Amino acid sequence: MNTDFRIEKDKRIVSLLMLGGEQLSGEMFVQRYSRYHVGSEEVPDVLNSPEPFFPLVRAGDTLMVAKHQVREIELVDDSGVEAGVAPGARAEAVEVTLRDGTVRSGRLYLEMPTDRPRLLDYLNRYAQRFVTLYSAGGIRLINRELIERVRPMD
Repeated sequence: MNTDFRIEKDKRIVSLLMLGGEQLSGEMFVQRYSRYHVGSEEVPDVLNSPEPFFPLVRAGDTLMVAKHQVREIELVDDSGVEAGVAPGARAEAVEVTLRDGTVRSGRLYLEMPTDRPRLLDYLNRYAQRFVTLYSAGGIRLINRELIERVRPMD
């Protein structure tokens, strides 16, 4: 097998909660260099990329997972992800309620122009598929389409 064109990737351990309630744990692959920012690619980059599927390796078996069927992803190894927060982004403590009544609390990092700094502006302009919520328990990526409401905690 010719590996001249192989792209080296790193693994990240994740736990997925699917729309049907099934929990899947495994490894996702990230590239050592990001297409979108300085540094390595991270799980949020993969999930928010335009491709509709991503590979998840579980005990040697590879699943092709549809992003729109993922409710939440918990990053088991969340080292380096918060380092990807843009300088000057403002932390906003929030409570996120999903359609099924699940409530998650944590911080969103608002990357907004100074003339539109409100949480409402951020939510209305946010176009990514998954919202990254930082909490004491770790980092969760929440499917934006499943968010029913967000309440500021400050």
